[in-house]
Amino acid sequence: METISSYLNRRTLISGEVKSGKTARTLGILQAFIQAGYANRIAVIDMAPDLVGGIGGKLTPPAEASVFYLTTTIAAPRLTGVDEPHVRRLARQNARAIEALFAALRRQPKEILFVNDASLYLQAGNLDTFLSLLGAASTQIINAYFGGTFKDSALTQREKRLTAALMKTCDQIIHVCPDAVKSESKEK
Repeated sequence: METISSYLNRRTLISGEVKSGKTARTLGILQAFIQAGYANRIAVIDMAPDLVGGIGGKLTPPAEASVFYLTTTIAAPRLTGVDEPHVRRLARQNARAIEALFAALRRQPKEILFVNDASLYLQAGNLDTFLSLLGAASTQIINAYFGGTFKDSALTQREKRLTAALMKTCDQIIHVCPDAVKSESKEK
Protein backbone atom coordinates (compact mmCIF):
# COMPACT_ATOMS: atom_id res chain seq x y z
CA MET A 1 0.00 0.00 0.00
CA GLU A 2 1.14 3.51 -0.85
CA THR A 3 1.79 6.18 1.76
CA ILE A 4 0.61 9.66 0.86
CA SER A 5 3.32 11.72 2.56
CA SER A 6 5.69 11.51 -0.41
CA TYR A 7 2.97 12.93 -2.71
CA LEU A 8 1.42 15.72 -0.64
CA ASN A 9 2.16 19.26 -1.89
CA ARG A 10 4.17 17.95 -4.82
CA ARG A 11 3.79 17.35 -8.53
CA THR A 12 4.40 13.69 -9.29
CA LEU A 13 4.51 12.19 -12.77
CA ILE A 14 4.20 8.45 -13.30
CA SER A 15 5.52 7.51 -16.73
CA GLY A 16 6.22 4.38 -18.70
CA GLU A 17 5.47 2.24 -21.69
CA VAL A 18 2.07 1.01 -22.79
CA LYS A 19 0.71 -1.62 -20.37
CA SER A 20 3.45 -0.97 -17.80
CA GLY A 21 1.12 -0.36 -14.85
CA LYS A 22 0.89 3.45 -14.83
CA THR A 23 -2.87 3.49 -14.24
CA ALA A 24 -2.70 0.73 -11.62
CA ARG A 25 0.04 2.62 -9.74
CA THR A 26 -1.99 5.84 -9.93
CA LEU A 27 -5.09 4.03 -8.66
CA GLY A 28 -3.10 2.64 -5.72
CA ILE A 29 -2.02 6.16 -4.76
CA LEU A 30 -5.59 7.42 -5.17
CA GLN A 31 -6.88 4.66 -2.90
CA ALA A 32 -4.28 5.58 -0.26
CA PHE A 33 -5.47 9.21 -0.34
CA ILE A 34 -9.10 8.08 -0.03
CA GLN A 35 -8.27 5.77 2.89
CA ALA A 36 -6.45 8.66 4.59
CA GLY A 37 -9.68 10.70 4.49
CA TYR A 38 -8.93 13.04 1.57
CA ALA A 39 -11.72 11.92 -0.82
CA ASN A 40 -13.73 15.16 -0.72
CA ARG A 41 -10.57 17.16 -1.57
CA ILE A 42 -9.75 15.10 -4.70
CA ALA A 43 -10.55 15.61 -8.36
CA VAL A 44 -9.72 13.04 -11.02
CA ILE A 45 -9.49 14.02 -14.67
CA ASP A 46 -9.48 10.83 -16.68
CA MET A 47 -8.17 11.44 -20.20
CA ALA A 48 -7.77 7.78 -21.09
CA PRO A 49 -9.67 6.10 -23.87
CA ASP A 50 -11.61 2.93 -23.22
CA LEU A 51 -9.56 -0.22 -23.81
CA VAL A 52 -8.55 -0.74 -27.44
CA GLY A 53 -6.71 -3.97 -28.05
CA GLY A 54 -5.69 -4.16 -24.39
CA ILE A 55 -4.29 -0.60 -24.43
CA GLY A 56 -5.81 2.32 -22.51
CA GLY A 57 -8.48 2.09 -19.86
CA LYS A 58 -10.10 4.44 -17.40
CA LEU A 59 -8.96 5.01 -13.82
CA THR A 60 -12.19 4.48 -11.95
CA PRO A 61 -12.27 5.55 -8.30
CA PRO A 62 -14.09 3.33 -5.81
CA ALA A 63 -17.84 3.94 -6.11
CA GLU A 64 -18.23 4.78 -2.41
CA ALA A 65 -15.60 7.55 -2.54
CA SER A 66 -16.77 11.16 -2.82
CA VAL A 67 -14.10 12.00 -5.40
CA PHE A 68 -14.92 14.59 -8.08
CA TYR A 69 -14.45 12.38 -11.17
CA LEU A 70 -14.38 13.90 -14.65
CA THR A 71 -14.09 11.99 -17.90
CA THR A 72 -15.44 12.00 -21.41
CA THR A 73 -15.31 9.89 -24.54
CA ILE A 74 -11.71 9.85 -25.76
CA ALA A 75 -10.43 8.28 -28.96
CA ALA A 76 -7.14 6.37 -29.17
CA PRO A 77 -5.83 8.24 -32.23
CA ARG A 78 -2.91 5.99 -33.16
CA LEU A 79 -4.92 2.82 -32.61
CA THR A 80 -8.14 3.88 -34.35
CA GLY A 81 -7.07 6.51 -36.91
CA VAL A 82 -7.14 5.31 -40.51
CA ASP A 83 -4.35 7.62 -41.70
CA GLU A 84 -2.18 10.49 -40.40
CA PRO A 85 -4.75 13.28 -41.06
CA HIS A 86 -7.44 11.22 -39.28
CA VAL A 87 -5.08 10.57 -36.35
CA ARG A 88 -4.40 14.32 -36.01
CA ARG A 89 -8.13 15.11 -36.24
CA LEU A 90 -8.93 12.61 -33.47
CA ALA A 91 -6.19 14.12 -31.29
CA ARG A 92 -7.62 17.63 -31.80
CA GLN A 93 -11.12 16.38 -30.93
CA ASN A 94 -9.72 14.79 -27.77
CA ALA A 95 -8.00 18.05 -26.76
CA ARG A 96 -11.25 20.01 -27.13
CA ALA A 97 -13.21 17.40 -25.15
CA ILE A 98 -10.57 17.38 -22.40
CA GLU A 99 -10.55 21.17 -22.21
CA ALA A 100 -14.28 20.98 -21.37
CA LEU A 101 -13.25 18.85 -18.37
CA PHE A 102 -10.72 21.54 -17.41
CA ALA A 103 -13.53 24.12 -17.45
CA ALA A 104 -15.65 21.93 -15.16
CA LEU A 105 -12.76 21.58 -12.72
CA ARG A 106 -12.16 25.34 -12.70
CA ARG A 107 -15.78 25.77 -11.58
CA GLN A 108 -15.26 23.30 -8.72
CA PRO A 109 -11.52 23.30 -7.86
CA LYS A 110 -9.96 20.75 -5.53
CA GLU A 111 -6.69 20.71 -3.57
CA ILE A 112 -5.60 17.32 -4.90
CA LEU A 113 -5.65 16.48 -8.59
CA PHE A 114 -5.13 13.10 -10.21
CA VAL A 115 -4.74 12.97 -14.00
CA ASN A 116 -4.92 9.71 -15.91
CA ASP A 117 -3.20 9.56 -19.31
CA ALA A 118 -2.10 13.19 -19.72
CA SER A 119 -0.27 12.26 -22.91
CA LEU A 120 -3.64 12.03 -24.70
CA TYR A 121 -4.13 15.75 -24.10
CA LEU A 122 -0.54 16.61 -24.98
CA GLN A 123 -0.93 15.05 -28.44
CA ALA A 124 -2.81 18.19 -29.57
CA GLY A 125 -3.48 20.30 -26.46
CA ASN A 126 -1.67 23.29 -25.01
CA LEU A 127 0.99 22.57 -22.37
CA ASP A 128 0.63 26.02 -20.75
CA THR A 129 -3.13 25.47 -20.38
CA PHE A 130 -2.44 22.11 -18.74
CA LEU A 131 0.23 23.53 -16.42
CA SER A 132 -2.13 26.32 -15.38
CA LEU A 133 -4.76 23.74 -14.46
CA LEU A 134 -2.23 21.69 -12.50
CA GLY A 135 -1.02 24.79 -10.67
CA ALA A 136 -4.46 25.35 -9.16
CA ALA A 137 -4.05 22.20 -7.02
CA SER A 138 -1.44 21.88 -4.25
CA THR A 139 -0.95 18.16 -4.89
CA GLN A 140 -0.86 16.66 -8.38
CA ILE A 141 -0.40 13.02 -9.37
CA ILE A 142 -0.27 12.59 -13.14
CA ASN A 143 0.41 9.61 -15.33
CA ALA A 144 1.50 9.72 -18.96
CA TYR A 145 2.76 7.40 -21.65
CA PHE A 146 6.46 7.94 -22.32
CA GLY A 147 7.95 5.17 -24.37
CA GLY A 148 8.69 3.70 -27.76
CA THR A 149 5.68 1.51 -28.46
CA PHE A 150 4.18 3.67 -31.19
CA LYS A 151 5.80 4.35 -34.55
CA ASP A 152 7.45 7.70 -35.09
CA SER A 153 5.09 10.39 -36.36
CA ALA A 154 4.50 14.11 -35.89
CA LEU A 155 1.91 13.31 -33.20
CA THR A 156 4.27 10.93 -31.37
CA GLN A 157 7.12 13.46 -31.50
CA ARG A 158 4.87 16.24 -30.14
CA GLU A 159 3.51 14.02 -27.37
CA LYS A 160 7.05 12.98 -26.33
CA ARG A 161 8.39 16.56 -26.47
CA LEU A 162 5.53 17.98 -24.34
CA THR A 163 5.64 15.08 -21.89
CA ALA A 164 9.38 15.71 -21.44
CA ALA A 165 8.61 19.41 -20.85
CA LEU A 166 5.98 18.40 -18.27
CA MET A 167 8.57 16.20 -16.55
CA LYS A 168 10.82 19.24 -16.07
CA THR A 169 8.07 20.86 -13.94
CA CYS A 170 7.69 17.85 -11.63
CA ASP A 171 9.07 17.38 -8.15
CA GLN A 172 9.08 13.62 -8.53
CA ILE A 173 9.09 11.28 -11.52
CA ILE A 174 8.26 7.61 -11.18
CA HIS A 175 9.19 5.49 -14.20
CA VAL A 176 7.07 2.34 -14.14
CA CYS A 177 8.38 -0.77 -15.85
CA PRO A 178 6.30 -3.93 -16.20
CA ASP A 179 8.69 -5.94 -14.02
CA ALA A 180 10.11 -3.31 -11.67
CA VAL A 181 9.48 0.19 -10.43
CA LYS A 182 12.20 2.82 -10.58
CA SER A 183 11.64 6.10 -8.79
CA GLU A 184 13.48 9.32 -9.38
CA SER A 185 12.98 12.23 -7.06
CA LYS A 186 14.31 15.68 -7.76
CA GLU A 187 14.56 18.66 -5.50
CA LYS A 188 13.28 22.03 -6.66
